[in-house]
Amino acid sequence: MMETLLLQKLAEQLPLETMVEHDHEVRSAYLQKTLRFLHLIKKADILTVEEYTYLYKLRNKINDIWRNYLKGRMNTASSQMQNMLQCSFHNQTYEMMFDCIQQLPNVLYRGRVSLMPLLDCQEFYHIPFTKRYLIQNQRYSITGIPCLYLAGSLPCMYKELGKTNISYGEFRPLKAFSLLDVSVSYPQMEKRRYSHEQLFAFLCTMPLKYALSIWAKDNEKHAFKSNYVISQLLTAAVYNRKTDIKGICYASGKAKELPYEQRLNYVFLPTFQNLGQAYDEELMHSFQITVVKKEKQKV
Repeated sequence: MMETLLLQKLAEQLPLETMVEHDHEVRSAYLQKTLRFLHLIKKADILTVEEYTYLYKLRNKINDIWRNYLKGRMNTASSQMQNMLQCSFHNQTYEMMFDCIQQLPNVLYRGRVSLMPLLDCQEFYHIPFTKRYLIQNQRYSITGIPCLYLAGSLPCMYKELGKTNISYGEFRPLKAFSLLDVSVSYPQMEKRRYSHEQLFAFLCTMPLKYALSIWAKDNEKHAFKSNYVISQLLTAAVYNRKTDIKGICYASGKAKELPYEQRLNYVFLPTFQNLGQAYDEELMHSFQITVVKKEKQKV
């Protein structure tokens, strides 16, 4: 089928992740990669002119968001990201084009580095709202917003922490969550049968997924990373919209040697209701948490 051949070409010629030497090359890498992406789509000749035009505009819109942020127009960039998620094509918003994870793994993991084993479940909650000043900007983390980060596998958790003397909690979901899925597993996708509408929706998600998957070798210790701009704006947009979507599923950038399905991380966005509140109790009580008392070493 043409759809399967296209997915195979995307997987072979345009793998999801991109590595550049320098931070200032990040946005240029996005533009170059998405230009090759658009060329492959056009060559495949499977989209209508209207569909291709929408896809092309999405790619440019993400670039505009990025450029506005880097030029200091942060409020404009934030508004543009929220508007993009809500923009429609034939009654389907951009947000709806992404898969929404309804079924989580049976067990998720949250680790903490500690010289002594941690015994209390609350040690593995998200950072308290009363200590939100400790939260820094990271890939899917925004200053002052205490999210709950869980790894989909134990090896991924260790790779994320990258240290020894780790205690961890096992989180077993007690309810369903709706999470925006920005991961891509081509082997799994090639097994599926796609309608034209489903394939078009997937292709529309790719410019954003490419933007979320660029790395720079020279900015690991930088307080500001250009490649984190889009992921942070997306996190803020999902958080501020207050829809049924309660978080984001994404692939770890620190566990690239693991099989893709073991690399998945999950960020849950807590709800803040009053000044005396330390935790989102409803969120934390949505998991059965088992503390692994014995210290583990990284794998």
